[in-house]
Amino acid sequence: MPAVKPSDGPVAVTGASGYMGSHVVIALMKHGYTIHACLRDPNNPDKTEHLQALNSGDYAGHVELFTANLLEKGSYDEPFANCCAVLHVGTPMGYGGDNNPRQIYEGALNGTQNVLDSVQKVGTVKRFVYTSSFSAIYHPTRSGYVYTEKDWATDNRENDPNWSVDRIDIDGEMSYAMAKVEVEHISNRFAEEDGRFEVISVCPIAVLGPLLSPVHERVGSWQWYLGLMLAGKPCQQNWQSLWNIIDVRDVAETQALIIENNICKNGWRYMLSATDESGELDVFQLQAHLQKLFPNIDVGGAPDAIKPMIEKYGSVYQSPLAHCDKAREELGLETHSIEDTLYETGRTMIDLGLVKPALK
Repeated sequence: MPAVKPSDGPVAVTGASGYMGSHVVIALMKHGYTIHACLRDPNNPDKTEHLQALNSGDYAGHVELFTANLLEKGSYDEPFANCCAVLHVGTPMGYGGDNNPRQIYEGALNGTQNVLDSVQKVGTVKRFVYTSSFSAIYHPTRSGYVYTEKDWATDNRENDPNWSVDRIDIDGEMSYAMAKVEVEHISNRFAEEDGRFEVISVCPIAVLGPLLSPVHERVGSWQWYLGLMLAGKPCQQNWQSLWNIIDVRDVAETQALIIENNICKNGWRYMLSATDESGELDVFQLQAHLQKLFPNIDVGGAPDAIKPMIEKYGSVYQSPLAHCDKAREELGLETHSIEDTLYETGRTMIDLGLVKPALK
């Protein structure tokens, strides 16, 4: 299928009020598109004001709000009408106990099927970008292994009791990863059988960068854990291994580049991870970066539980190692520096009143 351009019609974004979805809207506006921003709750100002304010900014495009529910069949028929592309960002998440593991799994599969059915019904969509996850790539392997788009979460799982449909009701991380894998395959097959549009997936890992609304800080998210460190508390996320960081603005820009790229084909996927080793940080490096960027804050560091690990192994587990080389080389993605990403995350969380920094 040919790439799309603003003159081909509007593009739709599901989950448009969320952290990633809002930045996707901005990226598309920078490229000059009219965006049909799909969200479930148009009456919540925390989810709409930052989107509506974009129309007053210096962007070439325009955003229009549409009400749609991922779990309601046909609710995307109107938002998708005459759209040349759909960027499917929305999915049920487990942050703060919002959804149980079964709801995460079934919501992803059933919700995406509803979205695909509407794409098929309107018949004008040429490109469909699915926001998958690094969870669909990550699989058990040795320390130091470098992941690529060829990896799948189903690899090396032959004798893994933790990877089983029998655990969907009790294991949120596994159910999320399993759903992302299945949705990628389902979407690719659906598009191939339809023949009128292509599906390209993006697989982000630890996404950080500026927050645009208070609702973008979700309990259990990467930005939430970073906020705890700025509040002077020990790191509680991935201190046993690495933070592999991609900027939310880079995730968004990648999706805009995909719909405009002539080489992308159905079934392709782009891993969105660190640019290079500068974005693969252990907890000590993360703390040092934050301390330099916020010199007036007493930034929290590694928990005491890390000491036996360091004494035994000399370092934390060197994983996940992964770089967004494919997106940079094939799409021309220019990434933000890790310093900019970390600073903008912390600055916006403080400005939005989401973090009470531990001032020295």
